[in-house]
Amino acid sequence: MLGCLVPVAGATAGGAARSAAGGGAPTCGPSTAARNQPTGGNTLPPAAPAYFAADFPVVRDSRLHLPVGGFGGLRRHAPLHHTPVVFVHGNQADAQNWLAPMLQFQRLAGYSMQEMYAISYNGLGNFYAGEPSTAPTLPDQDYFQQNPDGFGNGGHGAANDDEVPDLCRFVEAVQAYTGSRHVDIVAHSLGVTIARKLMVDYPALARDVTAFVAVAGANHGTSVCRGLDTSYYGCNEIAPGTAWLKALNRHGESPAPTRWMTVYDGASGDPFFDPPYDEASPHLAGALNRTYAGQYHNDLRVEPTEVDDYLAFLLRVGQAEGSTQRERHIARTLSQRHPDGRNGELCGIKKLTGC
Repeated sequence: MLGCLVPVAGATAGGAARSAAGGGAPTCGPSTAARNQPTGGNTLPPAAPAYFAADFPVVRDSRLHLPVGGFGGLRRHAPLHHTPVVFVHGNQADAQNWLAPMLQFQRLAGYSMQEMYAISYNGLGNFYAGEPSTAPTLPDQDYFQQNPDGFGNGGHGAANDDEVPDLCRFVEAVQAYTGSRHVDIVAHSLGVTIARKLMVDYPALARDVTAFVAVAGANHGTSVCRGLDTSYYGCNEIAPGTAWLKALNRHGESPAPTRWMTVYDGASGDPFFDPPYDEASPHLAGALNRTYAGQYHNDLRVEPTEVDDYLAFLLRVGQAEGSTQRERHIARTLSQRHPDGRNGELCGIKKLTGC
């Protein structure tokens, strides 16, 4: 039976979380952001809504001093049939960005909300920042109706190093809550570099990431930060050619044992990576790099063709115990037929969707 999900309550998450899941250290530390990082766009957002299971640990945002929002969980140590997935959104958005992919994961491959977790790492997002070109799904509409303030929200910039501690604690909380040492990560845009930096800062935690899907990430810089590296919050990290990116990539662009996949436009459809300099920025050496020419930045995250492909990747190589014959069959079907799984309601978030 599906549990009723309510705003976060219960125990707090900390360094003991990985120990509870059998992973041991690390304990998540403070932000390593430069003290003189730019301040443009660095305004504090409203709190994000939380639709976690009632017994999911509270994870506090180290910058906003509020509980993080998001989705995930049914009940502590409920049965798992897939390696849990942690979804990480992009700049000025929030966990709502992952409702459509979660719906597709559930309808096409049978993932439950015990196996899917999305964090709002910078408060309530601006709906337009993550808006794809297609119509919103039913769970998206539910979220918009319950959280209309996102439409009047001008957007609040985020930066990588400031968000790494919150994502670290969130991953540890998921490990402890599910009892699974291993997780998969699916990240979009700024979420890609936040999660990659997490794995650099915490190599023991990195070894617990079975597979990583990087959708339209600024792995070698974003066009929108060109000329803003000294003025806009976070651009000192992800403007093309920064010392921050050089240090990040010096650690290896797709280090083992994690299996890596990138999803990006690669041509001229994504304004965050304009040719002739930045169109290949999301590429990671050693990863399975998949391009979708002409696709817009946010469509790459939610469109059925792309979701089917990265879901198939997780079914094949993202299962910590090895993929089953059924998972391999589903992966083949997804890759060959590219079904659309965006119809219907996302079950397991009763407070949001009623299902």
